[in-house]
Amino acid sequence: MNRLFGMFITSIGKGGCHPETKGQWIRVCLLILFSSTPAVAEMYKYQDEHGNWHYTDRPRPDVAQQPVEIVSKSTTKNLSTRDLKTFLQARFSPQNPLQEATLSTVMVKTSIGTGSGFFISREGHIVTNRHVIKLPEEKRDELEQSFADAKGKIEYYRKRLAWREQELEKFGKDLAQYQAYLDSLPEGRGKAEKRAYYQSKRDQYQELQRELAADRREFHEVEREVTTKRREADWKLAVSGATNTFIIVLKDGTELNASLSAVSREHDLALLKVDQYQTPTLEPAAPYEITHGAPVYAIGSPIGLRDSISTGVISGFESSFVRTDAKIYPGNSGGPLVLENGHVVGVNTKKAITEKFEGIGYAIDIGTVLREFTKDLPRN
Repeated sequence: MNRLFGMFITSIGKGGCHPETKGQWIRVCLLILFSSTPAVAEMYKYQDEHGNWHYTDRPRPDVAQQPVEIVSKSTTKNLSTRDLKTFLQARFSPQNPLQEATLSTVMVKTSIGTGSGFFISREGHIVTNRHVIKLPEEKRDELEQSFADAKGKIEYYRKRLAWREQELEKFGKDLAQYQAYLDSLPEGRGKAEKRAYYQSKRDQYQELQRELAADRREFHEVEREVTTKRREADWKLAVSGATNTFIIVLKDGTELNASLSAVSREHDLALLKVDQYQTPTLEPAAPYEITHGAPVYAIGSPIGLRDSISTGVISGFESSFVRTDAKIYPGNSGGPLVLENGHVVGVNTKKAITEKFEGIGYAIDIGTVLREFTKDLPRN
């Protein structure tokens, strides 16, 4: 490179460089300069206070007291994609295909809660359920109904509280009148008896005052709580309907931003994507592998618990669904249902509960997923 610039300078210095030739020399030099110069892209690895490992391309001054490891140093500009698969394999050293499959499973965090998902391509595409990232209309209706019920109960207790306040006010007026009557009586045994009666009524009145004050405080606390939850719900619903960016959590706790790539209209499916990462991926199961009685494993993040696995078998098929007795809990939605060899059978979606059975799990079969997003996924 230095020799090339030397030739260029020498040519100019001799005055033998035609203006057009000079422009060509400049373009060639710039092309070589920007295409071959390494771009510094150090990757730092650090552990937070919860023991989770994170990867970043910037040092963290706020965690200077914690051990920081430079995972990789300079790389060429056209190779800036970060290899998460290598990072996760080095971190967890999977010993079998099922453990390998957990590297591709992620938690999806949204304004309305958490769910699961999994990488379906090496370019960072993530399959999850539509209801994980967008609150279904029926859930919105349920939420609205629950707030309507809460508002109705608050209104009932407000009226009841107002009635009790009126009754107590009347009690106080009657007590004041009785006291005036008592004061007008001459001293004697009869007045002493009436004074004792008055004292008992006064004690009762003061106790009712304390109870009313406690009920009033409790009512206002409940009212504030419902109002706060209402505002939070309104905010979450608004954000849920507008946002196209979500947080995914890898097996080691690393959080990445994922953008919405596609949403299915016919199926409970959505496709997210993280950029500039080479990711682990789950291989789709072949049709001949998906058979009655085949052992399967549901991987996901039930009730916010990352990296959880439940086991069962394929119990049947229904339209575009694979039925299973593997336990699918809230939070498992969007996660993969895989075979022992780690191949993905489908996307865990829902659980049907009846009076006689604990529940039957349903997963949208992987063939439906691939057909639905065929235009959005890379051909390989």
